[in-house]
Parts: sequence; C-alpha cells; structure tokens
Amino acid sequence: MGVNALCPVQETALELDAAAVRLVRGESPLGLAVGETLARLADGDRLLRMGYSRLADYGRERLGMPPRTLFLLLQLARGAATRPLLRRAIAAGALTPRKALAVLPVVDRDERAWVGAALTSSLGALERAVRDGGGIPPPSCEAEALRLAMTEAQQDRLDAALLLAREVVGLGAPRWQCLEALCQEWLGGHGGWAPLEAPARVPAGDPARLGEGLERQLAALAEADAVLEGELPADAEPAALDARLRRLVAAQRGFDTAFGPVALAIAAHRAWRTLGYGGLEEYCRERLGMSPRAFRERAWLERRMRELPGLREALADGRVTYSKALLLAKDATPASLEARIAEAESTTWQQLDREATEREERRNRALGLRRLWGPKESVETVAAAVLSAQRWSEEVRGARIDPGEALALIADHFVEVWEVHRPPRRMSRARWRVLTRHGGLCAVPGCTRPAQHVHHIVFRSRLGPEEPWNEVGVCAPHHLHGIHKGYLTVRGRAGERLTWALGSSRIGAFESWTTLGDDDVRRAPPARRLAPV
Repeated sequence: MGVNALCPVQETALELDAAAVRLVRGESPLGLAVGETLARLADGDRLLRMGYSRLADYGRERLGMPPRTLFLLLQLARGAATRPLLRRAIAAGALTPRKALAVLPVVDRDERAWVGAALTSSLGALERAVRDGGGIPPPSCEAEALRLAMTEAQQDRLDAALLLAREVVGLGAPRWQCLEALCQEWLGGHGGWAPLEAPARVPAGDPARLGEGLERQLAALAEADAVLEGELPADAEPAALDARLRRLVAAQRGFDTAFGPVALAIAAHRAWRTLGYGGLEEYCRERLGMSPRAFRERAWLERRMRELPGLREALADGRVTYSKALLLAKDATPASLEARIAEAESTTWQQLDREATEREERRNRALGLRRLWGPKESVETVAAAVLSAQRWSEEVRGARIDPGEALALIADHFVEVWEVHRPPRRMSRARWRVLTRHGGLCAVPGCTRPAQHVHHIVFRSRLGPEEPWNEVGVCAPHHLHGIHKGYLTVRGRAGERLTWALGSSRIGAFESWTTLGDDDVRRAPPARRLAPV
C-alpha cells in the first residue's frame, strides 16, 4: 500500500461526503424553481382563487412543505430575481440556498465579487464577511424544544395560564407565542434574577444505524432535469402553477429519498470527524450549506421508514405528503401504520398535527413530562425565565424548586397579573362561542389564521337567521375575498356537518372537505361545484 493510500474509513467518509454534496447541490435548482413558482402564485388573488388565504397553509396542506422551507425558498427566488449572476449560480447547482440568502443583504454592492465569495467560502466565513461589510444575515428559522418534568397539578396551572394568554395575545395564537408571553411577563418583573450565562440547549441525538444504498441519486438528478424543462406563460392560471409546484415538490422528494440513507450513514460513521470537522453542525453549515435540523430530520425519517417500510411506499405513491409522513413517523407502529396512513389521507395536515400533539401530551402527562417547543429565540426566553424563577424562589423564598415548579410559578404570576388587567371582551357571548368553536382559528379546513368574522352560511340577504347552526367563524380574507367572491363555498349546519369546496367557481374545486361537529375535518368525495345558498 502506498503512503498516500486511504484507509477504508477515509474512503467511506469521502464517498458519503461526495454523495451528500452532489445531492444538496442538485436540489438547489429545484428549490429556486419552487420559490419562483410560489412567488407567482402569491401574486394577486391567485392563491385565494384556490381557496387558501395564506401561502404557508397552501404549502403545508397541498405540497406537504413546512412553512420555514417555503418562505426560505420564496425569499431566495425574490432575491435572485434582480441579481442575474446570483440566480445563475443557484440554477447551475453551484450555490446552495443558504449561501445565496447569506449574501443577499450586501450582494448589490458588487454582485460579481460577492457571488465569487459565496462560491469559494464556507457559510460561516461568508456570514462573518457579510457582518463585517455592514449587512445583517437573515434570521434563523430553527426550532428547538425543552422537556421538563411536571406533575399533573403543575401542568394544570400552566394550561390555565395558557388559556388566559390566548385571550390576551389573540385568538388563534400558536401555543409557543402564548408560552413566550407568560415568560416575558415574568422576566419583565423579575428580569434581575435571570442569570447572565446563556441557557443550556437540549442536544439532539444522532441516528445510530448505518445507512445503505446510494442508488437513488441518479434517478433523483434525472427527474429534476425533466421537471425543470419548460416554462409557464406569465399569465398562467392557478391550476397550472399548482400542477407545476406539485411536480417540482415530487422531484424534491426524490432527493429527500436519496439523501436519507446518505445522511444516516454519515451520522452512523461520524464521517464529519474523519473529514476534519468539529461536529455535525459545523459539517452541515460549512460543507453542505444546509440546516443541521434538516439533516437530522431526513436521517431520522430514513431510519423510521426502515422500521415502517409501508410509510416509504405511501410517500413514494403520493398517498401522504412529506409533512404528514413526519407526523406518522413519530408514533406509528407496524400494526397501526396502514390505519394511520388511511387517516392521514382523509384529513388535513392541520388536524393530523393537532391529534398527534394531543396524543403526545396525554402520553407525556402520564409520564409526568411537558414538552415545550418553538423558535430558538422563544425557547431561549422560556429557559431564561425558568432559571430566573428558580433563582428568585431560592433567594426570596429560601426554597429550591425544580424547573417544572418554576414554570408553574411563572404561570401563576401571569394569571395573577392578567386576571386584574384582562382586556374587556368587546363582543357578545354568542359571537365569542362562534369564533372560538374551532379553537379560535378560521374554520376553513387547513387555515391557520385566527377567526375574525362570523359568516352566515345562509346569507342574511337571503333571510339566514342569526342562530348558532348558521354561523361559522372565519378569517377576514376567507370571508370577504374567498366566500363573497365565489372562491370558496360552504353549506350545511355549523357544529353538525359542513361541506366546503376550495377553489374558483370558474375552474372548479381544488379541494373538497367535510367538517363534522366543531373540528373533525375529513376529505369529501369528488362532487360538482357547490353553489352558495
């Protein structure tokens, strides 16, 4: 063996690294195409003509795309639209989306120089150069989680405060925002008790099983080339844009399928060490130009799909989207998988996520645990408030408390403050019941906007009564621009059975749903376009 020969461990690490880089770069043109098509769909009322009032809801329900990914690609496309050199580098697969986004704040000063720097520098070095040049790198969209041991009584105190916080923050506010409001209220009055050191973060574990097979790479690259051929006219209808997006996302799933085994193998071999990187985070950012969270997510899903091969088949066949597959992978078993897939096919991602969260919370409550998650900055606020409450209790009360009791103490403080200063409810009790019937959210299936308007199913202009069965809480865009322009129709009796058709009356419904009771959403069988009653 020559002195320059590589050992098997080094050869494996280099092969895995080359495969990962090839896939990440090969996916970049697809991501740009997705972002550009999304930008066209978001223009004017095209989205509402499909029955959606928010691009994030469309992406999650129709494409199975997490909002953080959707908006990153949208920002990428809009930024590249006026920078031809930057766009050319992304379209050629030479520049990853995260590197392109890093130079957006400064690229207009000298596009050629900054694109050249992006092509030759690591992501970390690029972000430092952008800061030194007076630019501000885009904020992180990473989410984190904390797990605290909490008794049932402590969780009841926390839930009571979160319920009150929803009234204060606003109907339809996500739970992490309500939790952040609790902690901000505590820190506002007890900030001096917060330690100066940064709160500890919960590390994420790496898969331990070895990945297998890289044979899907060439198929993914070929599929991407086929989908990227051809352009749509400038005045393309929503249906054509939707069809193109679904083809692009299907091609992206091919990259995910190919990348999963590679990511799992890299994690199992700890290939980043052999390649000279200090950790997985550094390898992902500096070498791959991707989020460590996305890397772990794909590796974890690959491991779960090996345990649940039926999930891989359902994802490949389009029976479930990528976002739904992630939810099913959390707690499905071989015995329950087929039933869970059928359930996922028949309902929205929104309801599937709510039901999965409820199951997880019941399971954690029985174990005496509470899982708190949100954007990184929000979770750091929660961690800082918990540490502050522990220090306050020790120094003022002379009693040491665990993190669970500290969070319950923060909840008690919020209730004590806001029970006195709670804003008056400026609506009738009947209207309040209608707006909160769907958890404070718009009742249109898949919509995550807060319910703001009360819509009369049988229009008042047609003598529709102001009774609970004829009233449904919806967001302003869906009410004023969706229902009353004919882009969305609803029939039935609220609280019993409602039938929804999402889509312009001229082109037909894109989606048809049925709501049973207050919030049990099920896919309706194909039917003719519903006319307003």
